Amino acid sequence: MNKTLPNKWVRKAVYELVNNITVNGNTIPCFDTRVTTNKIPSHYILTTTQSNTVDKNNKCESFWDSDILIDIITTYNGKGNPGSRLLSDDILDSVRNLTKDIQLDISSGLEIITRTQNVNGNVSTITDNQNVFRNLLRLTLVIK
Repeated sequence: MNKTLPNKWVRKAVYELVNNITVNGNTIPCFDTRVTTNKIPSHYILTTTQSNTVDKNNKCESFWDSDILIDIITTYNGKGNPGSRLLSDDILDSVRNLTKDIQLDISSGLEIITRTQNVNGNVSTITDNQNVFRNLLRLTLVIK
């Protein structure tokens, strides 16, 4: 396949849509695979696992089947039962709405044909001193 690998273009598009969104009065930063600041924010988004497969089902040209996992994390420190999954759910809803019509930068030479969003569930980690709530959104794109 002679088309550009879409990884960096997909990450760029997601980042530009969701970085520093405001949800319930909270500014939510976005990072690529890990937090890159000295102070880890309480609530943030990671663009993590990506995969691309060449789709040759069209005899005229090949497409990319491209996936990216968007990991939404909310953290509450303190004893007892601080925080809830509500903010994580609200961030997920905002990210879902922002990415439903995602487009790639025109300079990529790539065009998104279809978009599919799958909520891959949530993960909760509860300890004596911290509650962490995560929502996972898999964005699947067919790109030509």
